[in-house]
Amino acid sequence: MNHECYNSQLKPFYHRKTLRYTSPSSGKCKRLIVQSVNPNLNSDWNEDNVRSNAPLSTQLAGWLCRVMLNPSYETFLWLFIWPIYFIALLVPSRRPTFSHYYKPYLMRFVGQLWAARSPREYSLQARAAGEDDGHARRVTHALYPRFLVVYDNNRRDWTRVDAEAAVRRKPYVAVTYCYSDVINSGSTEALIEQVRNATLDQGFDAYWLDLECLFEDPAQKAQDLYRMSDVYRLASFTLIILTNESAWPAWGGRVWTLPEALLSRELRYKAGNNAVTPISLIQIASLAYSHHDEESHIINSYGLGKDPLERLERNLQLKEAIWRRQSSSSQLTSQEGSSQGRYRAEKVYALMGFFEHRILPNAEETELQALARLFMANDNDRIADRMISMFPRDRRGINQWYTKEDEYGAKLWDIEPTVQVIGITSNGSLVLDGCRAAAIRWKNFPSVAYATRRTIRRLLAHALPYVASAVFVAGAVILISSIHAFPLPPLAVVGGIMAAFSLILLIFAPIFTTYAHSGRVVLARPWLIGVKGVISAQEASDYLYGYQIGDSRRTFYTPSGSPLARPSDSKFREGHVSQYDAALAAPPFDPIEGHMFTLVDTISGTVYYFRAHRPPTVCLFTGSEGGQGRFILASEECSSSELRRQTVLRMPSYISVYMHTCDWVALGGKPSGRYKQ
Repeated sequence: MNHECYNSQLKPFYHRKTLRYTSPSSGKCKRLIVQSVNPNLNSDWNEDNVRSNAPLSTQLAGWLCRVMLNPSYETFLWLFIWPIYFIALLVPSRRPTFSHYYKPYLMRFVGQLWAARSPREYSLQARAAGEDDGHARRVTHALYPRFLVVYDNNRRDWTRVDAEAAVRRKPYVAVTYCYSDVINSGSTEALIEQVRNATLDQGFDAYWLDLECLFEDPAQKAQDLYRMSDVYRLASFTLIILTNESAWPAWGGRVWTLPEALLSRELRYKAGNNAVTPISLIQIASLAYSHHDEESHIINSYGLGKDPLERLERNLQLKEAIWRRQSSSSQLTSQEGSSQGRYRAEKVYALMGFFEHRILPNAEETELQALARLFMANDNDRIADRMISMFPRDRRGINQWYTKEDEYGAKLWDIEPTVQVIGITSNGSLVLDGCRAAAIRWKNFPSVAYATRRTIRRLLAHALPYVASAVFVAGAVILISSIHAFPLPPLAVVGGIMAAFSLILLIFAPIFTTYAHSGRVVLARPWLIGVKGVISAQEASDYLYGYQIGDSRRTFYTPSGSPLARPSDSKFREGHVSQYDAALAAPPFDPIEGHMFTLVDTISGTVYYFRAHRPPTVCLFTGSEGGQGRFILASEECSSSELRRQTVLRMPSYISVYMHTCDWVALGGKPSGRYKQ
């Protein structure tokens, strides 16, 4: 079946639905070739053997050198390989070019934003809500209820009042309850009667109850949810209605009861036929909240004014506390479900009351879309900008941008973002601006331009095969031109000695060539190379630069860059070789975490092991944390011009300067199609 995608010039392209990548040289969508330690010919992926593109003379010299130093059953091939090596040595080959940058990522997000940070950008959500004129309201504090139920002393009756002036200056009681608790014990009429009696008993003649004060029209209902937190902020006190004392857990397990309680000036409750009794947040926590140990920080911050939390930490704790509660969005047949349900992002709308700026609810958006809009509207803490760099501990959420816990143990405030979230797509992906990106090469190991420490001995070793070749030719010419005389003249003897000595040197030329290209790599062209499977640091070095003589290490294991990393306990900061053994012993595929892969970086000379469901073709630098950069490895979904996060690595921050900045990229969202993982 043909699959449609668009290049950066918005030209359509049709292809089969296979693993694809954007070519860093042409910007075209191409089929991905994946080099693998053990290629699976029956795989849907286009797998091939691991191959090196180091100069042929260097590769052959390394093989000949190994055979000479370590004879094996392949020794008999030496005489057949040596002439090929010698020809490759003498024939000029194309030298790899040097560059200061990794291969660029040339694709960009080409779709329309579902929601945008800037009111000047086109937004599908804003247009649907009639806010596409760039004048959407954002500051929403000190609003007032649009309806109150007020007691008329003259008529001795309760009336729903919607006059703006009357509502704004009227003291009132806000009511909170658990719908299932009330319905199981009576009816909504009984609840209303109980609320009215309690309101008058407390000396008030007005109250707000969602059963009577919310609109049924979806557009109007969104406006009510928009100002829900202000209903409780401005109330004289909040009245909690319970059927009995044992109903506290049911009430405390609702999504809306946490913001209703925390944002209220004062709390009172009525259980059954008991009198209305004042109660504090601390008392409520012990009665109603099942995660009291996790929510005690929030309770103390709001209830006693002690243990103040930083705003970023507090907002995250509030988010997790609300997400632990039951949503009413599934209760569509109930009255509560009809008033506060029908919204997939109901929990976000309950959370937004704690933020300075709020968003207008939208029945069509998902939780992640609403959460992204909320975070973009309240950018002081840059929550989404930081969160995109985190590595989900639960791998099932790897494609979602929201992350509760980081695999590396970092807190959100530990991450310093280098990108800005400027919007979210209809698919739930965050659109990022300011990314530095690099393409990852998968088809083979490239021919890498590199420099080593050039000592006199290595310079001599490099020149010796060429000098020996010239001496051999000169000696052979002298010998042949003088061999007709007998006895042999001295010149012929000299020619013979020259030819014999140079021939011995040429036999050992592979050792000289290998030694000349050995030594510590002091500078290499930036490359990111991926391999399906596990290769050692030494194997990576051989594929990149060829075999070497000596103990100079060219590639290293990462001490903390991946979940499989193991630090060395020596006096130097470096990775331990045990991570290679652990990666080698691990199953090649895990249903939740995916396949085992190896990534090689030539700038830092580091090897990383990680798991992913698809080969990541793009590396994004999105932030820094704990002395290391946060780099997201993502695969491409060309049909939507979006990226899917596969893993997050901690790599040296300085390598980001070797990356090109790129245009907008969309990261996250829900995968689609055959290769959704």
